[in-house]
Amino acid sequence: MTLKRIRARLMNNNNVAISAAPNEAAPRPHLQRFRTCDIDEHGRNLGGWQVRYDQLTPGGFAGELTEFRSDWLQLVRDRSNQALIKSGMAWKGAIVFALPLSANGPAFCAGHTLQEPSLIVAHGENLPELSTPLQLDALGVAIERGALAHALERQGSRFEITDLPKCYRLADPTVRTRFAALFDNLLNGEQACLQKLEYDSIRRGIRDAVMLQVLELVAPDQAPPLNPTVRKRMVDRARDYALAHLDEPLSILDVCNHIGTSRRKLQYCFQETLGINPVAFLRTLRLNAARRELRESSRAELVQTVAARWGFWHLSRFSSDYRTLFGETPSQTLQRTHLC
Repeated sequence: MTLKRIRARLMNNNNVAISAAPNEAAPRPHLQRFRTCDIDEHGRNLGGWQVRYDQLTPGGFAGELTEFRSDWLQLVRDRSNQALIKSGMAWKGAIVFALPLSANGPAFCAGHTLQEPSLIVAHGENLPELSTPLQLDALGVAIERGALAHALERQGSRFEITDLPKCYRLADPTVRTRFAALFDNLLNGEQACLQKLEYDSIRRGIRDAVMLQVLELVAPDQAPPLNPTVRKRMVDRARDYALAHLDEPLSILDVCNHIGTSRRKLQYCFQETLGINPVAFLRTLRLNAARRELRESSRAELVQTVAARWGFWHLSRFSSDYRTLFGETPSQTLQRTHLC
């Protein structure tokens, strides 16, 4: 894979059109649960979505995904043990509602720190990038736009689909408990539950209950648009510059000169919008990209070649940083890929 192609894939990750809908050509089961120790596999398990997860904290990854589908609604519970950067898109025509059920720290979205339990609402094809904390247990509800618009109109809601993304504070602490209980009930006696879900009336009951809950959450529509902050735009410029110079060692001096700011201000912007310093963040992005390429590479691909392609000139330092972040060496990743 050439450097030009790699760079294009990264820079255009959020602009890839998706034609998948919740009802795909090959029907998926109404209820599915996946457990994995591979971060890329975790993202691929999210049916109809195209997402990328980059790991920020050190250690092996562990994730669990539970998905329920019924007609125009997709309900997902996403659990992960590491802090992540999540980017990408849902299926075409979806409106996505996302809220944390539990987490070990704040999340960051569009440069905003989400300290309190919040509900993010966005168009599926234009999801804001999200920086998530350790031990996140999150809920995602994707609803087909036409079905949502019909319900909003019939109920006289003031919620506007066009003015997104938005972030709502969850004033009712029982909301998260009720959603968590729904998933626990779905998975309690999993085989028996799967049999019940073959009945359309059961699926519709769950679907309609979720829709009613979502409509209650956005009924006041008092949330301002979740626009990127000035600091977040500066962070994005720094990242774009770093990704455009992958064949060079990471230089914060060059980054600062390019975007016209001091190192101190750049560090402040990164801490405020992502909770991490720029050197660590940009190095981590490259490590994630190198790991992704190792997972996709041919057997003949050398670790040193991949490392150099992502700007790591010292193989021993690359291997050490890689093992610290992912809990395995680059060679182990390469070997595990070809054993699967």
